[in-house]
Amino acid sequence: MNIALAHFRVGYTDGVSLEMDKWKQSLESMGHKVYYIAGQSNGLPSFHIDGQNINDKRHQKNFHNCYEALDDYETEEELINELEHQGKIIAQKLIDIINDHHIDLLIPNNIFSLGLHIPAAIGFKQAIMKTGVKVINHHHDFYWERDRYNTPTVSKITDYLNELFPFRSDQISHCVINKIAQEELFKRKQVTSSVVPNVFDFNKKPFEIDDYNSDLKKKLSIDENDIIFLQATRIEDRKAIELAIDTCEQINQQLNQYQGKTLYDGRIITNQTKIHLIIAGLNELKTDKMVLLNHKIEKANYDIQLINYLIDSKRNDTNEKKYALWDAYAISDFITYPSVLEGWGNQFLEAIFSKKPILVYEYPVYLTDIKPLFFDVVSLGSTHSLDVNGLVTVEKNKINQASNEILDILTKRKKYKKITEKNYQLGFKNFSMEELENILKIIINNI
Repeated sequence: MNIALAHFRVGYTDGVSLEMDKWKQSLESMGHKVYYIAGQSNGLPSFHIDGQNINDKRHQKNFHNCYEALDDYETEEELINELEHQGKIIAQKLIDIINDHHIDLLIPNNIFSLGLHIPAAIGFKQAIMKTGVKVINHHHDFYWERDRYNTPTVSKITDYLNELFPFRSDQISHCVINKIAQEELFKRKQVTSSVVPNVFDFNKKPFEIDDYNSDLKKKLSIDENDIIFLQATRIEDRKAIELAIDTCEQINQQLNQYQGKTLYDGRIITNQTKIHLIIAGLNELKTDKMVLLNHKIEKANYDIQLINYLIDSKRNDTNEKKYALWDAYAISDFITYPSVLEGWGNQFLEAIFSKKPILVYEYPVYLTDIKPLFFDVVSLGSTHSLDVNGLVTVEKNKINQASNEILDILTKRKKYKKITEKNYQLGFKNFSMEELENILKIIINNI
């Protein structure tokens, strides 16, 4: 079959883009011809639909007027007419792609679930109905999981959320990425769905230090005996990066007690050893929240660096040298993953594939879909609160306990290896590309 995977963007390091790459690989290994459709591409070949770009000014204007304040239109009707107009343009472009390239199966990612881009949902609905193309809706996140969609500015936006997220038709099947979403989708919309968890290619080359990335530590002013913690996620509220900052602060305070001890890889902790937290993802925080996070970073008594300016979806030394996200994993000693909300957890799988131990906050989907498999992690618990600035906090004893566990793992070679090897094997068994291919074969056969 000719299959098209559609999203707002492709080729980036966000979870949806990464998961689409894996679906493409699996579908191609099954013999299908697979294309991308997107509003924005970071170097990957794709069919371009301009109105689908969530970073352009039109979309930002739409989003503000749909969910924040009706500032740019005199009436609700004027706003809706504009959304419908943009939707028709997207529909025609999509119809042309489907017809010109004989697309047999369309797989929209988050277009009919998140509520982020209403014209895209309108346009995709019209194109699907016009062409009769078969559809697998791949829902990573839903609008009811995000506070920003709770207060539409006009009643018609609520109608759109009810009717289009997700859009339902006999030619459409639905996939979600966790059990909570499966239950909630049926409860709210009476829509049945298949659970397709995030996966990882456990057959790929390990993340290791090599000739290309051997200069990365030096570029970041990190000495060989220093200890590196990696926060690989994007910077946004639900990633709760402040918990990683707090935990590393506590580790830094305790580090002098470990002078003279040997790290898991033979390095020695000395009075010159420093703690580093490197944050590799895109910054998607609002300005005021980033100011607060920057203030926390500046107050830290150890080194914190935002390194996304050095990170790309793949290695690239055409102009300024860029490293892949995998290079950041390769130089790191421990992974921090304190998200309080995730649809599943790509970075969790990356961490266990990299054979690095991991710090987690036990977010809801972790509790239902991952924890029952008995991965060995350092936990910050499953309850949190917000401080006066709206930053995430957990009880101090959880930070202290996590700090002790992390330092114990880092200074015990056998324990470090046992934990990381166990996690790797569990990941390979449950979340491999082979498992994804088995699931997709069943879903495609059913449609």
